[in-house]
Amino acid sequence: MTRTSTRRGRRGAALLVALATIAVLASVTAIASSQARQAASVVDNRRSQATARAMAESGILAARARIEARLRDAGVDSARMDRAFDALTTANGPVVQDTVGDGVFATAVVDVSARLDVNTAGADGLATLLATVAPPGDARRVAAAIDARVRGADNETAEATGASSEARRQRLQRDSMGAALLGRAPTTRAMQPFTSLDELLTVPGMTAEWLDALAADLTVDGDGRVNRRGASRRVLAAASGTLVDRPSRLLLISRGWRRDHVLTREIQAVYDVTGTELRLVRWREQDR
Repeated sequence: MTRTSTRRGRRGAALLVALATIAVLASVTAIASSQARQAASVVDNRRSQATARAMAESGILAARARIEARLRDAGVDSARMDRAFDALTTANGPVVQDTVGDGVFATAVVDVSARLDVNTAGADGLATLLATVAPPGDARRVAAAIDARVRGADNETAEATGASSEARRQRLQRDSMGAALLGRAPTTRAMQPFTSLDELLTVPGMTAEWLDALAADLTVDGDGRVNRRGASRRVLAAASGTLVDRPSRLLLISRGWRRDHVLTREIQAVYDVTGTELRLVRWREQDR
């Protein structure tokens, strides 16, 4: 009876060891499978990122080629040139859209010269536009603060925006050296242009409500010229620069993505319009 119990005990112990081994192997297999899935997901995401960027860049190139082709076709015919620009800048959807393999891109065109440029409008122009959505006194104060930031803040304004004296000194030194190389008089202030409309919310007194109301009439990508045929009435009322009859700058906004994936890459390219050619001025990229 004792031997039988001993044998049963040994069998039970062996069974427990076998079960423990199976559990360990199952756990190891599950961990390995999870790691494999994670690695596959990382590879898939990287592939989606690469595809999205390639598609976004392809959209910019395709849109530029189409625009230049239309301008060349218009030639010196003023009416045809106007119609070509109108078709590009008033389109309700993308100017170009295509699929390459499992990648997709869509590109829209914005006439930034039909908007008031924050960096060139000056305090009076900005105040005029702001007064359409804000009390006149507040509009003048915010416009003056924006203009001071653009043209080089004084000590008080610089402190309000968090600029250190050392940073201001370095900017002034850099700008003075650049002026000397170009044969110009050295500046006493460091230029601080806005690079996005969202930066306007850092200006004391500016509100998100006012910015939302004016977003379609403002830009940071202009060149000081305003397209009178495309600008709104309030932009024309605030414009203090040169008025032109056609776009002088175009913003191409291209989004690319891989089909059935949510990750999207956006490229914004600003071009000067020179005759029938587009010349790159600015390039920005971000994930959406």
